[in-house]
Amino acid sequence: MSAATRLRRLDESATITVFEKGPYTSYANCGIPYALSKVIKDDAALILHTPKYFKEYFNVDVYLNTEVVEIDRINEQVCTRIVGEAEIRRVDYDKLILSQGAEAVQPQIDGVDQSHVVTLRTISDLQAIRTMMLKRCLRDVCIIGGGFICLEAAENLRKIKFGVSIIEQSAHVLPPIDADIAQVLHTELKRNGVKLYLNDTARRIEHSHVVLASNGREIPADLVILAVGVRARTSLAKLASLEIGAQGVKVESHMETSDEDIYAVGDMVETKHIIQQQPGVVALGGPANRQGRIAADDIAGRPVCYRGNIGAVICQVFDLSVGLAGLSVSALRYLGQDPLYVTVHPPNHASYYPNASPITIKTAFEKSTGCILGVQAVGIAGVDKRIDVLATAMQARMTVFDLEHLELSYAPPYGSAKDPVNMVGFVGSNLLRGDYQIIHAEDINIKNLKAWQVVDVRSPEEFATGHLPGAINLPINTLRNQLSKIDKSTPTLVYCYIGYRGYLAYRILSQRGFSVVNLDGGLKTVVEGGIKL
Repeated sequence: MSAATRLRRLDESATITVFEKGPYTSYANCGIPYALSKVIKDDAALILHTPKYFKEYFNVDVYLNTEVVEIDRINEQVCTRIVGEAEIRRVDYDKLILSQGAEAVQPQIDGVDQSHVVTLRTISDLQAIRTMMLKRCLRDVCIIGGGFICLEAAENLRKIKFGVSIIEQSAHVLPPIDADIAQVLHTELKRNGVKLYLNDTARRIEHSHVVLASNGREIPADLVILAVGVRARTSLAKLASLEIGAQGVKVESHMETSDEDIYAVGDMVETKHIIQQQPGVVALGGPANRQGRIAADDIAGRPVCYRGNIGAVICQVFDLSVGLAGLSVSALRYLGQDPLYVTVHPPNHASYYPNASPITIKTAFEKSTGCILGVQAVGIAGVDKRIDVLATAMQARMTVFDLEHLELSYAPPYGSAKDPVNMVGFVGSNLLRGDYQIIHAEDINIKNLKAWQVVDVRSPEEFATGHLPGAINLPINTLRNQLSKIDKSTPTLVYCYIGYRGYLAYRILSQRGFSVVNLDGGLKTVVEGGIKL
């Protein structure tokens, strides 16, 4: 619909026709999980516009419940039929835009075709679940899959007092993020009564439970929601012999397919990932809408190139928000890259202003240039703002050095004079300049800790609440007077809770000839990241 309305604004004389197989057009499927719990109180609010609106405002003809079953490229016609009827109608086109989106993946599980097994992508799915809530005594819901829809559904189902279990075949929920960031989400999910079954799959779905593949355990489930991912709808394009890639329809930078008169946009197409530098499907609303606009521009003789995706996303998980732009450290390594990364935990606004809360920001960047490759953030407040700023920086191909110099709005209720984005820049730039050396929580264990003399520079009171094995306590404010307690011939690992005092200790010791590293992100990253020592 972005393509149709943009094209009308550019060309008042064109005949613009839209065929939609379903009963709605221009509806907000991203809001569907929130309608479950009545956070969005009226389902009608999800239907943004109707065919009547598009006709009156844009002179666009929209036909609902009408499927395009074939594309005749030779005669430049589409064959359509009303859903449930046999009669075929042929409609001419000069230019054709395919925007068929993606469909939920149907996993190969025994019992998956039962009536209480559903997906959660359309208003029809929402209404089916509502019907079951009214007709059956539902108590327990099992969600198979651990992605964004899963987490949104889990939160909203808990709000209406359902028991909720999640089965995810990976080691953590939200596989696109790193395990240490996901561990923070695990803690929040469990705190809110969600049961997690990780590194596992469903063997079989029964009427009242799901059987785990690993051990045959029965997970209560009056309702099962499938959320294992989506795949591009490419069958119509294949039937028309358009070029198809590994994941979706292949398009050029103007969104043209292999046929210059046919365009494709949205979740069904492969586009370039700016960081990954290879094509893939990014099933997100923002890129899809921009692609529709670009297709319309090209048809109207205003060629604009699509610049690619970075996959900027954010998700609410009870009291937390988690965001990602670019690629995680684990994803970068999977692609054969060896990035540097730093972890910071600054407050979302001035620490002295009431209700400040920390944001954990993990940023990956190139060793040679400092170019930002990926950002992950999790916290109670302020995550969206920082992800958006850092996503903009990534699209501009900025470096961590540039982040030091960003001028961002500041007042105590909103931020700090040194914004968390600036802090990412300071810490990353210090590392690249050689001002300090770090070790990551993922790289320490009981065995290699014995090779270090470990110095905890927090206060005695903090030290007493827990510390790394074998650590001695030399508070930062007394460190200069206690250097004799550290063996200069032995490598030293210093740390505090979030990393800053550890950095101060590093600067003190390194300038006195000690071989020293600071624990990136401090003890907080070890504790909250689920590192076992």
